[in-house]
Amino acid sequence: MNVSQTQQRCPGITRIGKSQLNGFRLVFNYHADIIPEVGCTVHGGLWQITTDHEDALDRYEGYPEYYGKYYQNDIMFYRMKEASGNLAPPASWYLKTVIQGYKDFGLTQTDFEESLGVQQLGLMEPDIERLLGESMDELERLFSRVATSITY
Repeated sequence: MNVSQTQQRCPGITRIGKSQLNGFRLVFNYHADIIPEVGCTVHGGLWQITTDHEDALDRYEGYPEYYGKYYQNDIMFYRMKEASGNLAPPASWYLKTVIQGYKDFGLTQTDFEESLGVQQLGLMEPDIERLLGESMDELERLFSRVATSITY
């Protein structure tokens, strides 16, 4: 979802805007994944891709061994082949990349927390910090200081 990285991997890719996947939540097993969860919604970015872009993304995401491709309402997305819950927090640099992706699409910390299922699952501050490997203060700092890209 990070615009800079996606454009490097897929020159000429077109960013469409925000999107939601209902019935899923964001988890981390070092890398980001989404798993089915009734009542949850994952916020993300939507891209228009060509066959060449899809091939490049498949290689980057390790498809079909690491991530699989799935579809909902004509939207393709990747999920880990070995779907799991929150097993390992992301590295700090990786979390920053994910948060930049949220900001690139005009998504907020509230959208990110909803994607994690914070309210739906009744997660408290210590739960969120354990899942992310970062303090809530750091999460707020990242959302307030990570540069945003506003061009579409």
